[in-house]
Parts: sequence; structure tokens; C-alpha cells
Amino acid sequence: MKRLLWITAAVLVLLTLGTGLFFAHRQRQSYAVQVPRDAVSVVKVQVDGLVADVLWNQLWSPSHIKRDAKRGGTYRFLRSDIGLAIPANLFLYQFADRPRVLFGILRIKDVGDLQAFIRQQDWAYEVATPFSRVVSQHLVALHSADSIAFALCWEPGEQLASVEENLRGLLQGNRQEPFAASRFRELKNRKGHLNVMGQHALRLDFKRGEIAFSTDGAGDAAEFPSHLQTENTGFLQLPAWCWSLTPPTWRLGGHTVSRDSLIRYISGNMCVRWRGITTQRDTVINYAYDDDFNPVEVREAVERSVPAIYGAIASDAGRLRGYLAEQGLLDTALARISPGAFPLFSLHTHGGTGKRLLFGTEPDAEEQAPDPGLSRNGADPLYLYIDIAAVIRQAVLPARISAYLEPFSSVELLGIPKAGAGMAIRGKMVMPHASVNSLIQLID
Repeated sequence: MKRLLWITAAVLVLLTLGTGLFFAHRQRQSYAVQVPRDAVSVVKVQVDGLVADVLWNQLWSPSHIKRDAKRGGTYRFLRSDIGLAIPANLFLYQFADRPRVLFGILRIKDVGDLQAFIRQQDWAYEVATPFSRVVSQHLVALHSADSIAFALCWEPGEQLASVEENLRGLLQGNRQEPFAASRFRELKNRKGHLNVMGQHALRLDFKRGEIAFSTDGAGDAAEFPSHLQTENTGFLQLPAWCWSLTPPTWRLGGHTVSRDSLIRYISGNMCVRWRGITTQRDTVINYAYDDDFNPVEVREAVERSVPAIYGAIASDAGRLRGYLAEQGLLDTALARISPGAFPLFSLHTHGGTGKRLLFGTEPDAEEQAPDPGLSRNGADPLYLYIDIAAVIRQAVLPARISAYLEPFSSVELLGIPKAGAGMAIRGKMVMPHASVNSLIQLID
């Protein structure tokens, strides 16, 4: 019996050692890649880490897998029959001339399997020499017998000729250098399921029940103020320093706003509280015809549910109100923000003197105006919280916006000013199922 235990222990040690060496080799091989010299950003996707977390989640939460199987779903990102060699870390590239496109390249294990997989999809496929072409709504790819270069397009209808030029450059090895010699080599030491370095910095971690994100490489989400969530569907604090990060001029509904003017009048936080729903009455003008077929104006009062929003801006309220009126953003006669600048629903202002300009979806709601908000270590952070599940239940937003929000239960973030310029953001997006990996829920 003792001998059997020793043999079992030895086998387990060898299996553990062999598995560790295998994955260490995959990690080392994944960094033996060439990086385009003119890439402005590089995205590292930790494939092995993601797959390990998903498989571990399947072990401890099999009920979700069973439900997916009954619906006929499959975890397509775990498929091994697509003919591609998936590395431990996948690198994607962004170029200055195509800022809304991510490019990548993979080695082909079996070109026949790859072609069979492509033909199963609803994609246009043209077999040619030296490179075959694949095109779908958000994907463009060129492949030879041993490599495939692909482009993931944020918007459909990207200029194919320009995208394909970048793809040919990846396949031909034009203007490339070893990853270890590139300016993106620091990515090797950065953790996280997804890490972006270059023009933008971002880290994403797909945890059980939530997606944690940050722009400063930190892994743990910030400690959020739970008291601002109480009785609120949402809460926003926008500190005065945030306005310095905006463009010098920007346009709202055809009206120009000056950043310097806003900074001159705004002296502290802008706080906005969303507390459920309220009712607004609007007048709709239609036209009917009399007996002589002359158009007659018909006014009809219509009630609709809108978010119950109450906001306050620490400012020289009178001068800020005057500036917004001069720019056409504020109708002082109706005490309402111009529909062109904010078309979703009526946003009233009240109070034009003193140190706070109040606004909201109800004409008189001074008693509901939020307090100055949150302060940490003498600094006022950017803070945002939205109870997305409550927003969807309230059904007050356009259907298109709600459709993007549906995979999530809530979102929360903190923005802290950096010593030099800009700010570091940390946050989390909570998903409906607390025990299921967030990537699985997102794909579902």
C-alpha cells in the first residue's frame, strides 16, 4: 500500500512538472514574434490564462455549461479544429492610419481544416495565389499555406484596399523587429488577461461575475464608496480638474463650447444623481384637416417616463448660466437645456445665483440636489456608478442603448488625477451570474 502511494505521488509530481514545463515553453515561444515597427499600440491577449480560468470555471460551475448545451451553444473560442496554432499570448497591432482596426497574425497548422472552418461561416472566401482572402462584416483576412493575417474592424465597410495592404505587410514581414527589441517589450512583464500598451493603456481581467479594468496596469479594482449607491440608480461626480482633459473647443447640437470658459466659471464638482423614474409632460404638435382640406394645428399633451435626475455644479452660477445662454445651450425663458444639445428628454435648470447651478428632469427639485460628493486624501476623484439592471427595468433609455447594456448588471469606476497629466481609471463591470466567468457570459 505504501509503495502504491509513493508511485502515485511520483506520477503526480512528474505530471505537474511536465505540465509546468509545457506551459513555460508555450509562454517563451509566444514572445518569439515579430512586431511591426510602425505599430502605435500593441494588445496582448493572455490566451492560456483565459482558457485556464474558463476551464476551472466549468469545473466549479457546470450548471451554466449544461444550460448552454441545451440551447445548442458551444464555447467556440475553445475549439481546436480550426487549423490554427493558438499561442499562449496573442498579439494584436494598431496602426495610425487605421485607428479602428486591430491586426494580428497566426501560424496555420492545417490549411485544409482552416478552409473547412471558413466555408462553414457566412463569409466571402476567395482562394487565390499567393494569398487567399476572407471578408465578413467585421473581419478581413489574407492567408497563405502557413500563415493568416487578419484585421478586426470596429465599423463595417472599412477600406479593403488599405486594410489588405497592412495584412500583406504582416505576411511578408515588412518593417518588423523582434518583440524583445521593440518598445513594447515591457508587455512581457505585465499581467492581466488583456493588456494594451502604446497610444492607449488598458488592462482587462475576466473574473467570475465581473470584468475588472484599469488604465494604470493595476490588477485590483479600487475601493468604491458603497454609500453613493444607496437609493440611487446612478451617480456621477465630475471634478473641476476633469474639464482640463477635454478638447479646447467642442460642439453640442451645433453649439460651440469653450473649455477655458467652463474652467473659468466651474469651481468644484459636478454631481448628478439618478433616482428611479419620473414623468414629464410634453406637447406634441400634429396637423389635421378641416372640411375644406386646410391643415389645422392640433396640440396634444403626452406624458412619458424619464430618468429622475438631479444635478448640481459648484460654480459661479450666474455667470455660468449666462455663458450657456450665450452659446445657445440654455433657453433662459423656459429654464431648460436646449434639446439640440441634450435630445433624450427635457433637462431643466433652476437657480442662477450663488455657488451652485442646479439642473434636473423636474422643474423644482432643489431638495433632491446631490451633496458635493466624494473626496479621497484631499482630492476629488472622478466617480461613476450605474445600476444597469435597474436602468433596463425602468425602460427609459432608447432600445439601442439598452441592447448594449443588457449583458451587465452594473458598472462602477474611479478616476484619479496623475502627477503629470491625465488620470488613472480603475473600475469593474458586474455581470448577472456571480459564479460564471465574465467572458463566458459576454460571449453568450
